[in-house]
Amino acid sequence: MAKRNFMLLYLNTGGGHLAPAKVLKSHIERLYPDATVQLVNGFDKANFVSKLVFEKGYHSMCTVTPGLWRIVYELGQTNTVQKITQKFLNPQTSHYLKEKIINDDITDIISFHFALTPSAKTAIRKSGKKVNLSVVVTDPFTAPSTWFFTKGIKTYVASQQVKDFAIKKCKFGPDDIEFMPFLINEKFLQKVDQDDVDKLREKYGIPKDKRVVLIAGGGEGLPGTLNIITEFVAKKVDFSVIVVCGRGKKTRKTLEMLKKVHPKMNLFVFGFVTFLDELVKLSDCAIIKGGTSTVLEMLAANTPVILSTFIHGQELGNVRFVYENNAGWFIQKPKDISNKIFKLFSDDEYYSSVKKQTENLNLNTDCTEFVHRIMAQ
Repeated sequence: MAKRNFMLLYLNTGGGHLAPAKVLKSHIERLYPDATVQLVNGFDKANFVSKLVFEKGYHSMCTVTPGLWRIVYELGQTNTVQKITQKFLNPQTSHYLKEKIINDDITDIISFHFALTPSAKTAIRKSGKKVNLSVVVTDPFTAPSTWFFTKGIKTYVASQQVKDFAIKKCKFGPDDIEFMPFLINEKFLQKVDQDDVDKLREKYGIPKDKRVVLIAGGGEGLPGTLNIITEFVAKKVDFSVIVVCGRGKKTRKTLEMLKKVHPKMNLFVFGFVTFLDELVKLSDCAIIKGGTSTVLEMLAANTPVILSTFIHGQELGNVRFVYENNAGWFIQKPKDISNKIFKLFSDDEYYSSVKKQTENLNLNTDCTEFVHRIMAQ
């Protein structure tokens, strides 16, 4: 078999594009050690305008002006806006990717971001090389039509819902769509027993005799965390609370000050962590946003979740999936979040029933067959 050189394309528009790319990379490398796999941000350093608009702009709108994001999202579904966007992105991005294809002798490109797919197609054509191009749709339940703007490309989706949307609404060729598993970091799939939980709590100095709530929201932390913690302080909760602030330095500093003012509250504050899986495993419940990777990782670890916020459009399906499978709740007000946790922790039968629902989800996370299909292209 000829050597395969993969380029997995992503953008820093939230962690939901890079995280599954990392999962696929690790599986390809383990199953086919002779293959090379590189993760590539589709915007090179010189393409600072695209980075500013897509990466910084996306983050700002989602966290600071969500109302504006709703407008941009809906406009982005139109063919006119998609064509204009590609005219803006294609020249610089396709040139960069063409050079990568030639210099690194790329044989396969997998796009994990819809904005990069047209440029990847152009880059392959201009390189004059035979390169397999496919797309992994990272929105498992409600995917924007932008994923299906470029026709005639092998595209992988995680649900029948998205496949039907692509075929019926976007007029995408049914033969070009295949199913894939949920690409979840294997660390979250490892089951733990009570002894494992106790050891993890001891490792991080967390009491073994109290329930634990985890608050996490991706790289920037969960919006509204301070309001939730303030509610917990006011109610003098008797459960431990872990907060992962990510890169949210201001929130972390405020929480550390709050911890000093209220030493009786079992509050544990972390910044950006590489051991989120361990914090999830030692927790009894998690308060999170509706991002795909975060939601699926929590559910894969059988942790009941409270979704306090989600990004308009693509994350709506994640919220519905949790709610419809009775694996958690969508609750926005800190007071209602607190009340739900009190009910969950005060009623063992209720908690066990919710926990059972997370165990019964039977998420398809087996990447082996998926990787074999990719290698057979």
